[in-house]
Amino acid sequence: MLCSLANQFPTFVESFLERGRRLRRRFREETITDLLMGSLISVGGRRIIVEFPEEPVTGADMEWNFVNPDDGTFFRILLQAKQSYGDGQIWTRHCYKELLHISGGGPYLQANLLCSTAQSQTATYPMYILYNPRGTCALARRTGISTVTGASLADGYRIQGLVRHATDRTLRTSNKSLGRIAPLMFPLNALFCPPTILETGFFGLAPGVSAPLLSTTRVGRRMVFGVPIPPTPSEVRNRIVDMRSALAEPTSDSPDVPVVSQRIPDEVQAAIHGERFAGPTGDGLPRWRVTFVSASPRDRDAELNELLSPLR
Repeated sequence: MLCSLANQFPTFVESFLERGRRLRRRFREETITDLLMGSLISVGGRRIIVEFPEEPVTGADMEWNFVNPDDGTFFRILLQAKQSYGDGQIWTRHCYKELLHISGGGPYLQANLLCSTAQSQTATYPMYILYNPRGTCALARRTGISTVTGASLADGYRIQGLVRHATDRTLRTSNKSLGRIAPLMFPLNALFCPPTILETGFFGLAPGVSAPLLSTTRVGRRMVFGVPIPPTPSEVRNRIVDMRSALAEPTSDSPDVPVVSQRIPDEVQAAIHGERFAGPTGDGLPRWRVTFVSASPRDRDAELNELLSPLR
């Protein structure tokens, strides 16, 4: 489910942005984010809840909430989207020209607002999702760089560091270049793969169905069969920790990845139950909000019944 989307969506974005460039139409980040949200709606079922935003106010384009109602755990990622631009053969000179953007006309840098918002909230981490056309990605791959894809992720605090240190014209140019940012990037599938499986045990294909209902993943030396579900909050946090530790540059100046919360926020609980949550100010959503609902094995029967019901 999510692992397949994480592998397929970046390839689609590469082609989509490349076609727009040839048509001399620059699709904006909002267009790609809308397409991503549509893809999540199509694969989500009852485990991925997508809510529409109103006017953005916090510097984040999306929030991804990972919850496990069975144990009450919660982890959130705030994401800011940026698109690369550049037509030359030297891909390292292509850049995210809006990286130094000022939110709402000022006075705060968008990167600072993104990170400060994350730090002010429980179990929340800032990240960037970076969109790149096929031409840029192909040039990077020819030099052995595989992390530059149609939709790559980057640590929000590391991007904030580049933005803060862009204190003169030379640094403003270099710090938003792909050559500077590529070492901080990792693929979307690093967050969603390998797939998280709600183990059921193996059974064959259902009558009249041409593809397996189950997915597989390896746990140690054991192959696990089951229903794919969103990763748990703890899994997401651990994957971010692993991605940070694998960065080409040290992260000692970045805040630690926060621990998983033992309480699901009221507005996320409301989304899970299909209710509208009225916040203290009565304002609507400031960004796309996606809630990924994981579960323990006690949900196995309900999950299987949902999958099998169209076949009965």
